[in-house]
Amino acid sequence: MPISQTTITGSVKTPGNLDAAITGITFTLTKSDYEAGEIIAKNTVNGAVIEADGDFSVTLWPNDKGMNGDSKYKMKFTFGDGSTVDLAEIYVKHSDTPKTIEDVALETKLAGALKGYTAVVLTQAEYDALATKSPTTAYILKGV
Repeated sequence: MPISQTTITGSVKTPGNLDAAITGITFTLTKSDYEAGEIIAKNTVNGAVIEADGDFSVTLWPNDKGMNGDSKYKMKFTFGDGSTVDLAEIYVKHSDTPKTIEDVALETKLAGALKGYTAVVLTQAEYDALATKSPTTAYILKGV
């Protein structure tokens, strides 16, 4: 059976606002899980990188679709000189539309800070359109 997928996009910059010429980006699932009758194996996924400007995109299995739902991804960037940078772990929530790495990082931080609640980031219009609001959901409104 097919499993869920979420696309994440981003760009890597230097502190001086220059494009960071990365040559690779990897996302390693921290533990195996289950979805749709399938085992999601702990594994590494390579993102697609545009080396000249540091832009990347990757399609990953969303952690929140797992039966256990407690896995994360470790991210690693590789630069032209062979050096690597490890970033904090991220928790990918399912989305039918592409998300930015900044959105994923924010959702990861919110999930840790709001244990016991589901964090949902949405616009004021999306919030206003909700027919009912859940008492166990923290609604985070983002600017347009």
